[in-house]
Amino acid sequence: MTTDSKGNDRPLELSRRKALAGAAALGLSSALPADLALAQSSQPIRIAMSLGDIPRLWAGPDGGFEGMRFAGYPIFDPLIAWDLSSPDKTSGIIPGLATSWQQDPADRKRWIFKLRDGVTFHDGSKFDADAAVWNFASVFDEKAPQYFPARVGGIRARLSSVARAEKIDGQTIAIYSQVEDNLLPYQLSFLLFASPAHYAKLGNDWTKYAAEPSGTGPFKVKSVVPRASLELVRNEQYWDRARIAKAPGLILRPIPDGNARVAALRSGQVDFIESVPSDAIPSLKSSGATITTNPYPHTWVWFFSCLPDSPFKDVRVRQAANLAIDRAAIVSMVNDTGIACQGAVLPGSPWFGNPSFKLRYDMEAAKKLVTEAGYGPNKPAKAKILISLSGGGQMQPQAMNEYIQAQLAMIGIQIEFQVIDFTNLFSYWRAGATAKDAQGTAGLNIALASLDPTSSFVRVFGSQYTSPRGTNWGHYSNPAVDAAIQEALLSRDQASLDRALSRAHEIIVDDAAALFVVHDLNPRAMSKDVKGFIHPKNWFADFTTMSRG
Repeated sequence: MTTDSKGNDRPLELSRRKALAGAAALGLSSALPADLALAQSSQPIRIAMSLGDIPRLWAGPDGGFEGMRFAGYPIFDPLIAWDLSSPDKTSGIIPGLATSWQQDPADRKRWIFKLRDGVTFHDGSKFDADAAVWNFASVFDEKAPQYFPARVGGIRARLSSVARAEKIDGQTIAIYSQVEDNLLPYQLSFLLFASPAHYAKLGNDWTKYAAEPSGTGPFKVKSVVPRASLELVRNEQYWDRARIAKAPGLILRPIPDGNARVAALRSGQVDFIESVPSDAIPSLKSSGATITTNPYPHTWVWFFSCLPDSPFKDVRVRQAANLAIDRAAIVSMVNDTGIACQGAVLPGSPWFGNPSFKLRYDMEAAKKLVTEAGYGPNKPAKAKILISLSGGGQMQPQAMNEYIQAQLAMIGIQIEFQVIDFTNLFSYWRAGATAKDAQGTAGLNIALASLDPTSSFVRVFGSQYTSPRGTNWGHYSNPAVDAAIQEALLSRDQASLDRALSRAHEIIVDDAAALFVVHDLNPRAMSKDVKGFIHPKNWFADFTTMSRG
Protein backbone atom coordinates (compact mmCIF):
# COMPACT_ATOMS: atom_id res chain seq x y z
CA MET A 1 0.00 0.00 0.00
CA THR A 2 1.28 3.50 -0.82
CA THR A 3 0.18 6.96 0.23
CA ASP A 4 -0.48 9.97 -1.96
CA SER A 5 0.24 13.65 -1.28
CA LYS A 6 -3.19 14.24 0.21
CA GLY A 7 -2.75 11.54 2.81
CA ASN A 8 -4.93 8.94 1.09
CA ASP A 9 -3.86 5.31 1.15
CA ARG A 10 -3.62 3.79 -2.31
CA PRO A 11 -3.23 0.13 -3.29
CA LEU A 12 -1.14 1.11 -6.31
CA GLU A 13 2.22 2.83 -6.73
CA LEU A 14 2.51 6.54 -5.96
CA SER A 15 4.44 8.07 -8.85
CA ARG A 16 6.89 10.92 -8.46
CA ARG A 17 4.80 12.99 -10.88
CA LYS A 18 1.65 12.55 -8.79
CA ALA A 19 3.52 13.29 -5.57
CA LEU A 20 4.92 16.51 -7.00
CA ALA A 21 1.51 17.49 -8.27
CA GLY A 22 0.10 16.91 -4.80
CA ALA A 23 2.86 19.02 -3.31
CA ALA A 24 1.98 21.82 -5.68
CA ALA A 25 -1.64 21.55 -4.60
CA LEU A 26 -0.49 22.05 -1.02
CA GLY A 27 1.37 25.19 -2.05
CA LEU A 28 4.88 23.76 -2.02
CA SER A 29 6.07 25.96 -4.85
CA SER A 30 9.39 27.72 -4.99
CA ALA A 31 7.83 31.16 -5.22
CA LEU A 32 7.37 33.19 -2.05
CA PRO A 33 3.77 34.49 -1.75
CA ALA A 34 3.67 38.19 -2.60
CA ASP A 35 1.82 39.13 0.58
CA LEU A 36 3.97 37.04 2.92
CA ALA A 37 5.92 40.00 4.28
CA LEU A 38 2.67 41.75 5.15
CA ALA A 39 1.31 38.60 6.81
CA GLN A 40 4.32 38.15 9.08
CA SER A 41 4.16 39.64 12.55
CA SER A 42 6.94 41.37 14.46
CA GLN A 43 6.40 39.60 17.79
CA PRO A 44 7.44 36.06 18.72
CA ILE A 45 4.81 33.70 20.13
CA ARG A 46 5.51 32.87 23.78
CA ILE A 47 4.23 29.39 24.66
CA ALA A 48 3.94 27.66 28.03
CA MET A 49 4.48 23.91 27.73
CA SER A 50 3.29 21.51 30.41
CA LEU A 51 6.71 19.83 30.50
CA GLY A 52 9.15 20.32 33.35
CA ASP A 53 12.17 20.97 31.14
CA ILE A 54 13.25 21.71 27.59
CA PRO A 55 13.11 18.45 25.58
CA ARG A 56 16.32 17.11 24.11
CA LEU A 57 17.09 18.77 20.77
CA TRP A 58 18.90 15.93 19.05
CA ALA A 59 16.21 14.95 16.50
CA GLY A 60 14.60 12.59 18.97
CA PRO A 61 13.08 14.69 21.76
CA ASP A 62 11.95 13.26 25.07
CA GLY A 63 8.73 14.43 26.71
CA GLY A 64 6.43 12.26 24.59
CA PHE A 65 4.30 13.83 21.91
CA GLU A 66 4.48 17.24 23.57
CA GLY A 67 8.24 17.08 23.22
CA MET A 68 7.78 16.15 19.56
CA ARG A 69 5.23 18.95 19.14
CA PHE A 70 7.60 21.70 20.32
CA ALA A 71 11.17 20.36 20.07
CA GLY A 72 10.62 18.02 17.13
CA TYR A 73 8.59 19.15 14.14
CA PRO A 74 9.28 22.92 14.45
CA ILE A 75 13.04 22.29 14.15
CA PHE A 76 13.32 19.04 12.22
CA ASP A 77 11.41 17.31 9.42
CA PRO A 78 10.49 13.66 8.80
CA LEU A 79 10.34 11.89 5.44
CA ILE A 80 6.56 11.66 5.86
CA ALA A 81 4.66 14.43 7.64
CA TRP A 82 1.21 14.99 9.10
CA ASP A 83 -1.33 17.19 7.35
CA LEU A 84 -2.13 19.74 10.08
CA SER A 85 -3.90 22.23 7.82
CA SER A 86 -7.51 21.62 8.91
CA PRO A 87 -9.44 21.61 12.21
CA ASP A 88 -12.26 19.59 10.64
CA LYS A 89 -10.81 16.51 8.95
CA THR A 90 -8.82 13.69 10.48
CA SER A 91 -5.12 14.24 9.82
CA GLY A 92 -3.49 12.03 7.24
CA ILE A 93 0.12 11.59 6.21
CA ILE A 94 1.64 13.64 3.38
CA PRO A 95 5.07 14.02 1.74
CA GLY A 96 7.73 15.68 3.87
CA LEU A 97 11.41 15.27 3.04
CA ALA A 98 10.31 12.45 0.75
CA THR A 99 8.20 13.22 -2.32
CA SER A 100 7.03 9.64 -2.94
CA TRP A 101 7.32 6.10 -1.63
CA GLN A 102 6.40 2.60 -2.78
CA GLN A 103 6.97 -1.02 -1.85
CA ASP A 104 9.30 -3.01 -4.06
CA PRO A 105 6.96 -5.57 -5.70
CA ALA A 106 9.79 -8.11 -5.70
CA ASP A 107 10.45 -7.67 -1.97
CA ARG A 108 7.59 -6.42 0.20
CA LYS A 109 10.03 -5.63 3.02
CA ARG A 110 11.86 -3.11 0.80
CA TRP A 111 10.50 0.41 0.23
CA ILE A 112 11.81 2.95 -2.29
CA PHE A 113 11.77 6.61 -1.21
CA LYS A 114 12.41 9.57 -3.50
CA LEU A 115 13.89 12.48 -1.53
CA ARG A 116 13.02 16.12 -1.96
CA ASP A 117 15.65 18.06 -3.90
CA GLY A 118 17.05 21.42 -2.84
CA VAL A 119 16.63 20.99 0.93
CA THR A 120 19.38 22.23 3.25
CA PHE A 121 19.94 21.94 6.97
CA HIS A 122 20.07 25.08 9.12
CA ASP A 123 23.88 24.97 9.01
CA GLY A 124 23.76 25.13 5.17
CA SER A 125 24.71 21.52 4.48
CA LYS A 126 22.67 19.47 2.02
CA PHE A 127 19.94 16.97 2.81
CA ASP A 128 20.39 14.04 0.43
CA ALA A 129 20.55 10.26 0.39
CA ASP A 130 23.85 10.20 2.27
CA ALA A 131 22.43 12.37 5.05
CA ALA A 132 19.26 10.27 5.19
CA VAL A 133 21.11 6.95 5.44
CA TRP A 134 23.42 8.44 8.10
CA ASN A 135 20.37 9.30 10.21
CA PHE A 136 18.91 5.80 9.87
CA ALA A 137 22.25 4.33 10.97
CA SER A 138 22.30 6.65 13.98
CA VAL A 139 19.19 4.85 15.25
CA PHE A 140 19.33 1.30 13.86
CA ASP A 141 23.04 0.44 13.46
CA GLU A 142 24.63 -0.17 16.85
CA LYS A 143 28.08 -0.29 15.22
CA ALA A 144 27.74 3.13 13.59
CA PRO A 145 29.92 5.82 15.24
CA GLN A 146 26.90 8.16 15.42
CA TYR A 147 24.80 5.58 17.32
CA PHE A 148 24.16 6.81 20.89
CA PRO A 149 22.04 4.55 23.13
CA ALA A 150 20.73 7.39 25.31
CA ARG A 151 19.26 9.04 22.22
CA VAL A 152 17.94 5.96 20.47
CA GLY A 153 15.33 4.59 22.89
CA GLY A 154 12.70 7.26 22.41
CA ILE A 155 13.02 7.15 18.62
CA ARG A 156 13.21 3.43 18.05
CA ALA A 157 10.13 2.66 20.16
CA ARG A 158 7.92 4.29 17.52
CA LEU A 159 9.64 2.62 14.55
CA SER A 160 9.08 -0.99 15.49
CA SER A 161 9.39 -2.42 11.96
CA VAL A 162 12.34 -0.47 10.56
CA ALA A 163 15.57 -2.42 10.07
CA ARG A 164 17.92 -0.23 8.00
CA ALA A 165 18.28 2.05 4.98
CA GLU A 166 20.64 2.14 2.02
CA LYS A 167 21.47 4.63 -0.71
CA ILE A 168 20.28 3.96 -4.27
CA ASP A 169 21.37 7.30 -5.76
CA GLY A 170 21.81 10.88 -4.61
CA GLN A 171 18.07 11.46 -4.08
CA THR A 172 16.77 7.91 -3.61
CA ILE A 173 17.02 5.49 -0.70
CA ALA A 174 15.69 2.02 0.11
CA ILE A 175 14.26 1.36 3.57
CA TYR A 176 14.05 -2.23 4.80
CA SER A 177 11.55 -3.45 7.37
CA GLN A 178 12.09 -6.37 9.73
CA VAL A 179 8.78 -7.90 8.66
CA GLU A 180 6.36 -7.10 5.88
CA ASP A 181 4.52 -4.09 7.27
CA ASN A 182 2.27 -1.90 5.15
CA LEU A 183 1.94 0.51 8.08
CA LEU A 184 5.60 1.50 7.88
CA PRO A 185 4.93 4.95 6.31
CA TYR A 186 3.06 5.98 9.48
CA GLN A 187 6.03 4.99 11.62
CA LEU A 188 8.41 7.09 9.52
CA SER A 189 6.54 10.24 10.54
CA PHE A 190 8.40 9.90 13.88
CA LEU A 191 11.94 9.77 12.47
CA LEU A 192 13.45 13.26 12.32
CA PHE A 193 16.61 14.21 10.42
CA ALA A 194 19.68 15.87 11.91
CA SER A 195 22.63 17.36 10.05
CA PRO A 196 25.61 14.96 9.81
CA ALA A 197 27.93 17.85 8.91
CA HIS A 198 26.92 19.85 11.96
CA TYR A 199 27.30 16.76 14.17
CA ALA A 200 30.87 16.35 12.88
CA LYS A 201 31.58 20.05 13.45
CA LEU A 202 30.56 19.64 17.10
CA GLY A 203 33.06 16.85 17.60
CA ASN A 204 30.65 13.97 16.97
CA ASP A 205 28.95 14.64 20.30
CA TRP A 206 25.16 14.30 20.60
CA THR A 207 25.11 16.13 23.93
CA LYS A 208 26.71 19.18 22.30
CA TYR A 209 24.35 18.76 19.35
CA ALA A 210 21.33 18.93 21.67
CA ALA A 211 22.51 22.35 22.82
CA GLU A 212 23.16 23.60 19.29
CA PRO A 213 21.04 21.59 16.83
CA SER A 214 20.62 21.83 13.08
CA GLY A 215 17.56 20.44 11.32
CA THR A 216 15.65 21.30 8.15
CA GLY A 217 12.48 22.59 9.87
CA PRO A 218 10.62 25.92 9.71
CA PHE A 219 12.35 27.25 12.86
CA LYS A 220 16.01 27.45 13.90
CA VAL A 221 17.27 27.27 17.49
CA LYS A 222 18.54 30.59 18.80
CA SER A 223 19.12 29.72 22.44
CA VAL A 224 18.50 26.98 24.99
CA VAL A 225 18.33 27.60 28.73
CA PRO A 226 17.63 24.31 30.56
CA ARG A 227 14.39 24.37 32.62
CA ALA A 228 13.79 27.97 31.55
CA SER A 229 13.36 28.60 27.83
CA LEU A 230 13.89 27.49 24.25
CA GLU A 231 14.00 30.34 21.75
CA LEU A 232 13.39 29.59 18.07
CA VAL A 233 13.64 31.96 15.11
CA ARG A 234 12.00 31.78 11.70
CA ASN A 235 13.89 29.82 9.02
CA GLU A 236 13.73 32.24 6.09
CA GLN A 237 15.14 29.59 3.74
CA TYR A 238 12.66 26.86 4.62
CA TRP A 239 12.05 24.53 1.67
CA ASP A 240 8.24 24.72 1.93
CA ARG A 241 7.80 28.37 0.95
CA ALA A 242 4.09 28.29 1.78
CA ARG A 243 4.99 27.50 5.39
CA ILE A 244 7.48 30.25 6.11
CA ALA A 245 6.48 31.17 9.66
CA LYS A 246 4.35 34.29 10.09
CA ALA A 247 5.84 35.04 13.50
CA PRO A 248 9.56 35.82 13.79
CA GLY A 249 9.94 33.00 16.27
CA LEU A 250 8.70 31.00 19.23
CA ILE A 251 9.74 31.26 22.87
CA LEU A 252 8.91 28.04 24.69
CA ARG A 253 8.78 27.91 28.48
CA PRO A 254 8.41 24.73 30.56
CA ILE A 255 5.71 25.31 33.20
CA PRO A 256 4.50 21.92 34.47
CA ASP A 257 1.93 23.27 36.93
CA GLY A 258 -1.41 24.02 35.26
CA ASN A 259 -2.34 26.92 37.55
CA ALA A 260 1.06 28.49 36.98
CA ARG A 261 0.50 28.29 33.19
CA VAL A 262 -2.86 30.04 33.62
CA ALA A 263 -1.25 32.73 35.78
CA ALA A 264 1.47 33.27 33.17
CA LEU A 265 -1.18 33.80 30.48
CA ARG A 266 -3.22 36.18 32.67
CA SER A 267 -0.16 38.26 33.51
CA GLY A 268 0.99 38.51 29.89
CA GLN A 269 4.17 36.49 30.43
CA VAL A 270 3.08 34.05 27.72
CA ASP A 271 0.63 34.18 24.82
CA PHE A 272 -0.38 30.52 24.49
CA ILE A 273 -0.73 27.68 26.99
CA GLU A 274 -1.02 23.93 26.60
CA SER A 275 -3.16 21.55 28.70
CA VAL A 276 -5.47 24.18 30.16
CA PRO A 277 -6.88 23.18 33.58
CA SER A 278 -10.58 22.77 32.87
CA ASP A 279 -11.70 24.69 35.97
CA ALA A 280 -9.85 27.77 34.68
CA ILE A 281 -11.63 27.84 31.31
CA PRO A 282 -14.73 29.91 32.28
CA SER A 283 -12.68 32.70 33.87
CA LEU A 284 -10.17 32.71 31.01
CA LYS A 285 -13.03 33.12 28.53
CA SER A 286 -14.52 35.97 30.54
CA SER A 287 -11.15 37.72 30.56
CA GLY A 288 -11.04 37.71 26.75
CA ALA A 289 -8.74 34.74 26.17
CA THR A 290 -9.45 32.44 23.24
CA ILE A 291 -10.09 28.81 24.14
CA THR A 292 -9.90 26.09 21.49
CA THR A 293 -10.84 22.42 21.80
CA ASN A 294 -11.04 19.58 19.31
CA PRO A 295 -11.38 15.80 19.57
CA TYR A 296 -8.08 14.20 18.74
CA PRO A 297 -6.58 10.71 18.89
CA HIS A 298 -5.85 10.68 22.61
CA THR A 299 -7.28 8.26 25.15
CA TRP A 300 -6.67 8.66 28.90
CA VAL A 301 -5.89 5.15 30.14
CA TRP A 302 -4.21 2.97 32.68
CA PHE A 303 -2.13 0.27 31.02
CA PHE A 304 -2.47 -2.93 33.06
CA SER A 305 0.33 -5.34 33.89
CA CYS A 306 -0.66 -8.86 32.90
CA LEU A 307 2.37 -10.43 34.58
CA PRO A 308 1.83 -13.24 37.12
CA ASP A 309 2.17 -10.96 40.19
CA SER A 310 -0.50 -8.50 38.99
CA PRO A 311 -4.18 -8.81 39.93
CA PHE A 312 -4.95 -7.46 36.46
CA LYS A 313 -3.68 -10.66 34.86
CA ASP A 314 -7.27 -11.84 35.43
CA VAL A 315 -9.66 -10.51 32.77
CA ARG A 316 -12.42 -10.39 35.39
CA VAL A 317 -10.47 -7.87 37.46
CA ARG A 318 -9.73 -5.79 34.37
CA GLN A 319 -13.39 -5.79 33.35
CA ALA A 320 -14.47 -5.00 36.92
CA ALA A 321 -12.18 -1.96 37.00
CA ASN A 322 -13.69 -0.70 33.75
CA LEU A 323 -17.24 -1.16 35.10
CA ALA A 324 -16.49 0.63 38.39
CA ILE A 325 -15.62 3.95 36.74
CA ASP A 326 -18.32 6.63 36.43
CA ARG A 327 -16.98 8.23 33.24
CA ALA A 328 -19.78 10.80 33.12
CA ALA A 329 -18.65 12.08 36.51
CA ILE A 330 -15.07 12.38 35.24
CA VAL A 331 -16.25 14.26 32.14
CA SER A 332 -18.08 16.65 34.47
CA MET A 333 -14.95 16.91 36.64
CA VAL A 334 -12.98 18.15 33.64
CA ASN A 335 -15.71 20.64 32.65
CA ASP A 336 -16.72 18.71 29.53
CA THR A 337 -13.23 18.82 28.02
CA GLY A 338 -13.40 15.07 27.59
CA ILE A 339 -15.64 12.37 26.12
CA ALA A 340 -16.47 9.15 27.99
CA CYS A 341 -14.59 6.21 26.49
CA GLN A 342 -16.35 3.35 24.81
CA GLY A 343 -13.04 1.87 23.77
CA ALA A 344 -9.49 2.73 22.77
CA VAL A 345 -10.66 4.86 19.82
CA LEU A 346 -13.67 7.11 19.30
CA PRO A 347 -16.89 5.35 18.23
CA GLY A 348 -16.86 7.14 14.86
CA SER A 349 -13.49 5.65 13.97
CA PRO A 350 -13.41 3.07 11.15
CA TRP A 351 -11.39 0.95 13.59
CA PHE A 352 -14.02 0.85 16.36
CA GLY A 353 -15.96 -2.26 15.29
CA ASN A 354 -18.66 -3.64 17.60
CA PRO A 355 -17.25 -4.76 20.97
CA SER A 356 -19.57 -6.99 23.01
CA PHE A 357 -18.23 -5.75 26.37
CA LYS A 358 -19.80 -2.33 26.86
CA LEU A 359 -17.91 0.23 28.93
CA ARG A 360 -20.53 1.44 31.40
CA TYR A 361 -20.92 2.34 35.06
CA ASP A 362 -22.19 -0.80 36.80
CA MET A 363 -20.93 -1.26 40.36
CA GLU A 364 -22.93 -4.41 41.04
CA ALA A 365 -21.52 -6.17 38.00
CA ALA A 366 -18.04 -4.95 38.97
CA LYS A 367 -18.33 -6.31 42.52
CA LYS A 368 -19.55 -9.66 41.18
CA LEU A 369 -16.55 -10.00 38.85
CA VAL A 370 -14.08 -9.11 41.61
CA THR A 371 -15.68 -11.72 43.90
CA GLU A 372 -15.50 -14.36 41.16
CA ALA A 373 -11.80 -13.57 40.80
CA GLY A 374 -11.28 -14.29 44.51
CA TYR A 375 -11.09 -10.74 45.84
CA GLY A 376 -13.39 -8.46 47.81
CA PRO A 377 -13.59 -5.98 50.72
CA ASN A 378 -12.00 -8.47 53.15
CA LYS A 379 -9.38 -9.60 50.64
CA PRO A 380 -8.65 -6.63 48.38
CA ALA A 381 -6.72 -6.90 45.17
CA LYS A 382 -3.72 -4.66 45.75
CA ALA A 383 -2.08 -2.75 42.91
CA LYS A 384 0.55 -0.01 42.61
CA ILE A 385 0.06 2.38 39.67
CA LEU A 386 2.75 4.63 38.15
CA ILE A 387 1.41 8.15 37.55
CA SER A 388 2.60 11.70 36.89
CA LEU A 389 0.97 14.92 38.08
CA SER A 390 1.72 16.90 34.91
CA GLY A 391 2.54 16.52 31.24
CA GLY A 392 0.90 16.80 27.84
CA GLY A 393 -2.34 14.87 27.51
CA GLN A 394 -2.56 14.15 31.24
CA MET A 395 -5.68 16.36 31.72
CA GLN A 396 -6.25 16.58 35.53
CA PRO A 397 -4.18 13.57 36.57
CA GLN A 398 -4.27 13.99 40.34
CA ALA A 399 -8.03 14.56 40.64
CA MET A 400 -8.88 11.89 38.07
CA ASN A 401 -6.57 9.27 39.57
CA GLU A 402 -7.77 9.93 43.11
CA TYR A 403 -11.39 9.59 41.96
CA ILE A 404 -10.63 6.27 40.23
CA GLN A 405 -8.76 5.11 43.34
CA ALA A 406 -11.87 5.77 45.47
CA GLN A 407 -14.18 4.06 42.98
CA LEU A 408 -12.03 0.93 42.80
CA ALA A 409 -11.77 0.74 46.59
CA MET A 410 -15.56 0.32 46.66
CA ILE A 411 -15.32 -2.98 44.77
CA GLY A 412 -12.29 -4.40 46.56
CA ILE A 413 -9.38 -3.12 44.45
CA GLN A 414 -6.90 -1.23 46.62
CA ILE A 415 -4.75 1.23 44.65
CA GLU A 416 -1.46 2.80 45.69
CA PHE A 417 0.19 5.48 43.54
CA GLN A 418 3.86 5.94 42.77
CA VAL A 419 4.28 9.51 41.48
CA ILE A 420 7.16 10.22 39.10
CA ASP A 421 8.18 13.02 36.76
CA PHE A 422 6.35 13.01 33.42
CA THR A 423 9.52 12.66 31.33
CA ASN A 424 10.70 9.78 33.51
CA LEU A 425 7.28 8.17 33.12
CA PHE A 426 8.09 7.67 29.44
CA SER A 427 11.30 5.89 30.38
CA TYR A 428 9.30 3.54 32.61
CA TRP A 429 6.76 3.03 29.81
CA ARG A 430 9.40 2.12 27.23
CA ALA A 431 11.25 -0.18 29.64
CA GLY A 432 8.14 -2.23 30.41
CA ALA A 433 6.68 -3.84 33.53
CA THR A 434 9.54 -6.37 33.82
CA ALA A 435 12.18 -3.63 34.21
CA LYS A 436 13.88 -3.40 37.60
CA ASP A 437 12.38 -0.01 38.47
CA ALA A 438 8.86 -1.24 37.67
CA GLN A 439 8.96 -4.32 39.90
CA GLY A 440 5.83 -4.55 42.01
CA THR A 441 3.77 -2.20 39.85
CA ALA A 442 0.52 -3.32 38.23
CA GLY A 443 -0.37 -0.35 36.04
CA LEU A 444 0.88 2.81 34.37
CA ASN A 445 -1.16 5.94 33.60
CA ILE A 446 -0.07 7.49 30.31
CA ALA A 447 -1.99 8.60 27.25
CA LEU A 448 -2.75 6.15 24.46
CA ALA A 449 -1.96 8.02 21.25
CA SER A 450 -4.41 6.46 18.81
CA LEU A 451 -2.97 8.58 16.03
CA ASP A 452 -2.11 5.82 13.58
CA PRO A 453 -2.47 2.03 13.41
CA THR A 454 0.96 1.33 14.85
CA SER A 455 0.51 3.68 17.82
CA SER A 456 -3.11 2.64 18.42
CA PHE A 457 -2.75 -1.12 18.32
CA VAL A 458 0.44 -2.75 17.09
CA ARG A 459 3.13 -1.56 19.45
CA VAL A 460 0.94 -1.32 22.58
CA PHE A 461 -1.20 -4.48 22.36
CA GLY A 462 0.77 -6.86 20.12
CA SER A 463 2.43 -9.60 22.21
CA GLN A 464 5.66 -9.34 20.18
CA TYR A 465 6.02 -5.63 20.90
CA THR A 466 7.24 -5.62 24.48
CA SER A 467 10.38 -3.60 25.29
CA PRO A 468 12.63 -2.83 23.45
CA ARG A 469 10.70 -3.46 20.23
CA GLY A 470 7.56 -1.62 21.29
CA THR A 471 5.62 -0.27 24.26
CA ASN A 472 3.42 -3.17 25.29
CA TRP A 473 4.24 -2.16 28.86
CA GLY A 474 2.23 -4.78 30.71
CA HIS A 475 3.03 -7.77 28.45
CA TYR A 476 -0.59 -8.10 27.38
CA SER A 477 -1.06 -11.10 25.09
CA ASN A 478 -4.02 -12.40 23.12
CA PRO A 479 -3.48 -14.61 20.03
CA ALA A 480 -6.65 -13.24 18.40
CA VAL A 481 -5.33 -9.67 18.70
CA ASP A 482 -1.98 -10.78 17.29
CA ALA A 483 -3.76 -12.40 14.32
CA ALA A 484 -5.75 -9.25 13.59
CA ILE A 485 -2.58 -7.13 13.82
CA GLN A 486 -0.79 -9.46 11.42
CA GLU A 487 -3.68 -9.10 8.98
CA ALA A 488 -3.38 -5.32 9.25
CA LEU A 489 0.36 -5.44 8.55
CA LEU A 490 -0.27 -7.42 5.37
CA SER A 491 -3.25 -5.37 4.18
CA ARG A 492 -3.13 -4.11 0.61
CA ASP A 493 -5.85 -1.44 0.77
CA GLN A 494 -7.65 0.78 3.24
CA ALA A 495 -10.79 -1.37 3.46
CA SER A 496 -8.90 -4.50 4.50
CA LEU A 497 -6.81 -2.47 6.94
CA ASP A 498 -9.94 -1.02 8.58
CA ARG A 499 -11.54 -4.47 8.87
CA ALA A 500 -8.46 -5.94 10.55
CA LEU A 501 -8.08 -3.08 13.00
CA SER A 502 -11.78 -3.07 13.91
CA ARG A 503 -11.46 -6.77 14.78
CA ALA A 504 -8.39 -6.04 16.90
CA HIS A 505 -10.27 -3.24 18.68
CA GLU A 506 -13.30 -5.42 19.42
CA ILE A 507 -11.09 -8.01 21.12
CA ILE A 508 -9.04 -5.41 23.02
CA VAL A 509 -12.21 -3.88 24.49
CA ASP A 510 -13.86 -7.25 25.24
CA ASP A 511 -10.63 -8.30 26.95
CA ALA A 512 -10.48 -5.01 28.91
CA ALA A 513 -6.84 -4.79 27.91
CA ALA A 514 -6.55 -1.37 29.61
CA LEU A 515 -8.62 0.91 31.82
CA PHE A 516 -10.25 3.13 29.19
CA VAL A 517 -11.46 6.34 30.85
CA VAL A 518 -11.97 9.41 28.63
CA HIS A 519 -10.96 10.89 25.28
CA ASP A 520 -9.37 14.32 25.66
CA LEU A 521 -10.64 17.43 23.80
CA ASN A 522 -7.21 19.05 24.19
CA PRO A 523 -8.09 22.55 25.51
CA ARG A 524 -5.63 25.31 24.67
CA ALA A 525 -5.81 28.98 25.60
CA MET A 526 -4.25 32.03 23.99
CA SER A 527 -4.36 35.78 24.33
CA LYS A 528 -6.63 37.78 22.05
CA ASP A 529 -3.54 39.09 20.23
CA VAL A 530 -2.70 35.66 18.85
CA LYS A 531 -4.13 34.96 15.41
CA GLY A 532 -4.05 32.15 12.88
CA PHE A 533 -3.78 29.08 15.13
CA ILE A 534 -5.28 25.96 13.54
CA HIS A 535 -6.33 23.32 16.09
CA PRO A 536 -6.14 20.03 14.16
CA LYS A 537 -7.51 16.64 15.15
CA ASN A 538 -3.97 15.58 15.90
CA TRP A 539 -1.44 15.51 18.72
CA PHE A 540 0.71 17.94 16.76
CA ALA A 541 0.13 21.45 15.42
CA ASP A 542 1.60 23.78 12.81
CA PHE A 543 2.94 26.87 14.60
CA THR A 544 4.00 28.55 11.35
CA THR A 545 0.45 29.86 10.82
CA MET A 546 0.39 31.88 14.06
CA SER A 547 1.08 35.58 14.51
CA ARG A 548 0.92 38.07 17.37
CA GLY A 549 -0.05 41.69 16.91
